[in-house]
Amino acid sequence: MSELTERLHQQLIAGAKRPLMQDANQHWYNGSELNLEESVWKNYWQNKGIGHNDIVLVSLTNSVTYSLVLQSLWDIGAIVQPINPATTEIQISELEDKYHYSAIVFNTDVTELKVLDDTFTNQPRLTTLHEPEVQIYIRNKHIARWSEVPDDTQIAVIMHTSGTTGKPKRIGLTHKQLLAGAFHVIDSEKLTDEDSTFILMPMFHINALVISNLATRLSHGQLLFRPKFSAHLFWKEVSSQMVTWVSLTPAIIAILLQRDEQPATNKLKFLRTASAPLLPSTHEEFNQRFNVPLIESYGMTEAASQIAQNPLTHPLQNTVGKATETDLIILNNNHQELGPNQVGEIAIKGENVITHYLDPQPEAFYNGWLLTGDLGLIDEQGYLHIAGRSKEMIIRGGENINPLAVEDCLNVLKFVREMAVVGTPDKIYGETVTAVIVPIESSPDHRHQLALLNELANEQLLPVERPTKYIFSTQLPKNATGKIQRTLLAQEVTQQLKEA
Repeated sequence: MSELTERLHQQLIAGAKRPLMQDANQHWYNGSELNLEESVWKNYWQNKGIGHNDIVLVSLTNSVTYSLVLQSLWDIGAIVQPINPATTEIQISELEDKYHYSAIVFNTDVTELKVLDDTFTNQPRLTTLHEPEVQIYIRNKHIARWSEVPDDTQIAVIMHTSGTTGKPKRIGLTHKQLLAGAFHVIDSEKLTDEDSTFILMPMFHINALVISNLATRLSHGQLLFRPKFSAHLFWKEVSSQMVTWVSLTPAIIAILLQRDEQPATNKLKFLRTASAPLLPSTHEEFNQRFNVPLIESYGMTEAASQIAQNPLTHPLQNTVGKATETDLIILNNNHQELGPNQVGEIAIKGENVITHYLDPQPEAFYNGWLLTGDLGLIDEQGYLHIAGRSKEMIIRGGENINPLAVEDCLNVLKFVREMAVVGTPDKIYGETVTAVIVPIESSPDHRHQLALLNELANEQLLPVERPTKYIFSTQLPKNATGKIQRTLLAQEVTQQLKEA
């Protein structure tokens, strides 16, 4: 048994009579009930011949069941590949053709998938929980494997990078890496069995899987599962359920700021934010509106979630804090380490960090260091400042422009709901700065808004940083965690400008 699976079992046994997990209907389950359901899942897999190194595709919404499905598959040495429940039938077919899964788990609301008819058989099982049953497809002619007690080096999950700046990469995280990532969160956030949290971000994402799910379970805390974030229920449930912390995204923070609700009596120690840059202006407005510490952090799938986080006692706004038990350095273009306050590429290594991708990407590593593709600097106090993605930097006439700096400047205008700045082709300068704005209220005439944008840009931005094109839109392309897909946006805008 790996240390990860052993500790997950210990949590259920130690909390046998204590409420540990709450489902979306606010029904609590104690450790004894959860342990029974996990055992039923484990026996089901073994009876179906699912075992060591079998890869199981899991396409579920957030639920108590999800956490137990993960644990039961890890118990028998199987590998979980979590995917977005919104994945289309064609996409699932493409994944299956490429990777040949031993089983696939769906929500009950998923209609029968014709692409699976000839290859899989739907073999449901009854649940002991109050949650809906799930659909389970077992591969026909599957060669039964013996279940095998996993060791720490066994791959536990296969995940994909978000692919916001290029083609997604496949990442295999071991039991040891997940355990290390979770304990880095526990240590930096000082989590105990007295803490409780909502899982609002999707479980197929590393943030919810490790930071919310595993860190809470391994610290013997309480988990409250919700299918998704609800803006009108968030503060109400924070107060009624008395959770002590929640992991959110900048997109959720922005939504909360657009509403009038204020938190009532609560036990929140902090809210943490990750998965995308948080604009300084957004952080400042949040601090003024809500009397709740907002802790910025930095992580990635390749590091089993967290890399750096602001200390709870000494957070420094506009930084993502200090490295949390992960080795972190800043490199220049020649892979030489830089000193304090010098911007370069962030490189990491540690017990939570992968040493290779499942599909070889040797250019992503240098002398044992993972090259993140993120730009940043470390100040004299050891705080990490993110300067953007190296692939997202706009190069206009040979000068580098950080789109985040332009966004932070213009985002303060009251009519802006959200915005993104991207580079689009320019015959003379190579690229030009283009700002895509989603206004709070739509209007056929944007002349007044354009005047305000240009006025502010002229006052606060260097000439090379000022957008030369403004495009008004109803939405920005995002992935499931609310991260803006800048590469896709740049492609869409470029096509739109060609057709104009």
